[in-house]
Amino acid sequence: MNRQVVFALFILVLDLGYLVQALELPLPFERGEPGPSFLPLILVALLAIGALGVMIEALRGGLDGEEREADFAMRSVALIVLTGGFIAAFELLGYWGATVLYTFAVGWLFEQERIGPVKALGTSALIAAGVTGVGWLFFVQLFDLFLPQGMF
Repeated sequence: MNRQVVFALFILVLDLGYLVQALELPLPFERGEPGPSFLPLILVALLAIGALGVMIEALRGGLDGEEREADFAMRSVALIVLTGGFIAAFELLGYWGATVLYTFAVGWLFEQERIGPVKALGTSALIAAGVTGVGWLFFVQLFDLFLPQGMF
């Protein structure tokens, strides 16, 4: 057991609590449309997959050393701050502005160590454009849902 395993277990416990609350909402497609529990259930699944991935990697010994732990902790904090900023900016900047900025920042946060900061700029821009565009197609075109336009 190391810090990553404990952190992943902690995230899984929180994720379980979120799942219990999400299941209190009407189930997706119960009435023919996604419904209010659709996105929370997707987030529960993605968070569980991510936490299990961290746990498996840590148990295999892939995430060792004090430096890697400090880097992991800093990125986790940065991701929490970015997510809070995304939530705060969503109404002000609208779906397009907030989502492009958020996905670009998250992409750069994780890609810059892997491929370097300069290459990560281009990769992050592609990630931001792809995620934002697919999200818009999914919510607006496929399910005819309203996304905020922002104040600009």
